Amino acid sequence: MICLSIFNPIYIAAPFSPVVSGSTMGNTTLQELCGDRQDNDLDRLVDEDCSVNSSSVGIPATNFNMSKTLRLAVVGDIDSNQGLTTQLEMANHYNVQILIIPGDLEYSNGKEVLSNLESHGFTKENTDIVVGNHDTENTVKTWLGNNRTFGEIKFNLSGNKLALFNIDANIKFDCSSPQFEILKSQMELSHAYYRFAVVHQPFVTVKSDHPPNGEFDCYDQMFRAGRIDGVLQAHNHNYQRFNIHGLLYGVYGTGTHDTGSDMYPLKSTNWEGNDCLQCITGKNGITIIDLQFNHNNKHFVGWFLGMNQEVLDDFERLDFIYGRP
Repeated sequence: MICLSIFNPIYIAAPFSPVVSGSTMGNTTLQELCGDRQDNDLDRLVDEDCSVNSSSVGIPATNFNMSKTLRLAVVGDIDSNQGLTTQLEMANHYNVQILIIPGDLEYSNGKEVLSNLESHGFTKENTDIVVGNHDTENTVKTWLGNNRTFGEIKFNLSGNKLALFNIDANIKFDCSSPQFEILKSQMELSHAYYRFAVVHQPFVTVKSDHPPNGEFDCYDQMFRAGRIDGVLQAHNHNYQRFNIHGLLYGVYGTGTHDTGSDMYPLKSTNWEGNDCLQCITGKNGITIIDLQFNHNNKHFVGWFLGMNQEVLDDFERLDFIYGRP
């Protein structure tokens, strides 16, 4: 039995107390259970007196337990400017362990961008880059240390906790392509606990400056068969979040190549009848995703943070899996 949900949670945070005061019903004292988003003690508050050190509460904590949580950051359409430096400083502030760039870093000076990444601790050992339409494949191949621009990416620091599946939509990638068949085989063979697909040109997007890539039907089936947890996209310079039948599809083109009113407009509120749960333009920032590990409980939470570290969106997936290999 699988139960999926992606939603905007309610946040009320206060100093931590492992056992908090509760309401009394008859001779029974009801206690609040931190992190379940229920009003357990019937005082009309949810998760009160719970620590913000938990990545399931309020804001991303800086002092989370790295043995139980793997923290990702996602931002595409970046450029060599002060805005990128600010975003990388934010990633450092929140102790991001793996950085994912879903394309377009070579608008003006790709070498400076890569140097900036490395100066903030984001190296080939912990940073994934997908080819965008403004990038050269040789830059990405050199960075990934691979002879191709697509396929499974794993980092030593994550062990078998995370696999990323890069898709290069700048070359032949339709459902009869060698790329599709290779990705399908890699997903089927993967034993990673969490799995994300990464692509520049989006499968799912509202009407904006760039349309969808047109290959949703077969790839979505492959994602589900391959137990993909989310699809990380960019290309449109804005932020979008969808729940397509339980699967997260997001557009994270919030790098600072464009800023403010120069970011791409949102010309609709849905894709193929699926509502955009949160669509934001005119705001740059990074998206943080915390992958949590607890035996049969598969759980991740995320936040889209603006340039002043303000929370512009938050989301959650809780997936109870029984008998997972």
